[in-house]
Parts: sequence; C-alpha cells; structure tokens
Amino acid sequence: MKRIVLSITAIIMFSGCCFAQAGNNQVAVGGSADFLLGPGYRAAYNVGFGGNVKGLYGVGDEGQATFTVAYSSFSGKSGTGFFDYSKQTLSLLPILVGYRYNLPNHFYAEGQVGVGLLDQHAPTYSNNQTNPAAALSAGVIMDGFDLGVRFYTEGNVMNQFAIRLAYNFSLK
Repeated sequence: MKRIVLSITAIIMFSGCCFAQAGNNQVAVGGSADFLLGPGYRAAYNVGFGGNVKGLYGVGDEGQATFTVAYSSFSGKSGTGFFDYSKQTLSLLPILVGYRYNLPNHFYAEGQVGVGLLDQHAPTYSNNQTNPAAALSAGVIMDGFDLGVRFYTEGNVMNQFAIRLAYNFSLK
C-alpha cells in the first residue's frame, strides 16, 4: 500500500512536466469537526476535532490534483456500568491523494484515495491499524476560505463525516 501511495504522489508531482497547465497551485491549512458514523464508534467516542494540510496542484483550468495529510482525535465517552470509555482515545491519520474539480460559482467536488492510520488507546489496551481509505468532499471557496463537508471511510472498519474550514494560500 505504501508503494501505491508513493507512486500516485510521484505521478501527481511530475505531471506538470508533461502537460501545460493553467491551473492554480495552493496550500490549504484548516481544521475540522469530525463525527463518527456507525453505532460502535459513535457510542464510544465524542465528536472529534482535527487539523489538516492539503497541497493543490493546478491541472488545467478547472482541476487540481490534491495531496492531504490530516489528524483527528476523539476522546472516549464516560458511561455507566461496564462500558466506560472515558480513558480511551481514538486517533486517525489519513494520507490521501485525489482530484478536485472546481465548479462554477466557487463550488467544488473532490474524490480521494489513500491510507488511514487508526489508533485506539486505553490504559490497558492499544490497537493500531493501517487501512485502505477513501473520501468524497464538496464545498465552496470564497476569498481564499474553504468551507466544505467530507465523507471519509475505511471500508467496514470506520466511517466519518466532517465539516472543514480552511484557508487556501496561493503559490503563484
């Protein structure tokens, strides 16, 4: 899986050498509120918060190749009886590459694939997983600010919905 991600990243980085581009190169820095989906994780963990950095490489007039690294953290919910997750944490580190299509009126749609590093930690328990991951996003960009929503999945392991606010810094 690491070879696939590295290969896709290399293709995106060197694609500008092969094609004339009129696109916009940017770096986006932002934060998100993250909501776990599915009864298992949603019952055990609170709403999470995270940060992300995204590179956007202009491909033509309407598109951008993307590379995203993000981090989200979820604290455990306190419960009654046997199920008390208050001393647990869940951390998520997705590394994704994709393509953003810029629509009229400042809207965009984006698809991404990659890997997700999932870490569950408790005083007596720790579980680390690396899973294939995918994300679909949509949003609007106004004056450099990017407000979007994202659905993120690691297949049958976990799903997440996020509301993201970022600022896009132009590299031109």
